[in-house]
Amino acid sequence: MIHFRNLRRQHGGATAVEFALVAGIFLPLCLGIFDAGLLMWTKGTLQSVAALTARCAAITSPNCTNVQTFAFTNAANWVFAGLMANGNGTETSTTTACASHVSYMEVTLTCQFWGGAVLPPPLNGQTLTVVAAFPMAC
Repeated sequence: MIHFRNLRRQHGGATAVEFALVAGIFLPLCLGIFDAGLLMWTKGTLQSVAALTARCAAITSPNCTNVQTFAFTNAANWVFAGLMANGNGTETSTTTACASHVSYMEVTLTCQFWGGAVLPPPLNGQTLTVVAAFPMAC
């Protein structure tokens, strides 16, 4: 039987207690950094897809007869397959804007952040919106 005096000398569980204290802070911090990185990567990818879609629509490329399909296809190819689709709430809109004597094809992409399906809060459910413009020939 271990007496109280001998119990103070025992250090067998110290490592487990230290790990529990550190892991309780460090693990959510690491997951939050990973989640924020996924959010920024997805937003950058959407920005690139919006720029490509605006360019394609502005030059009236034969590859881009349907702007929304072109945007969905590119987004699905750049992000993981199946995560960016019509069912994910992705929307595409195009407008023509005029600034001085130049007209621009403007594309807006809006979608839900898909990382919330993989990781817990705080960033799940965020709506990402990107806008890109490309000058059009007059």
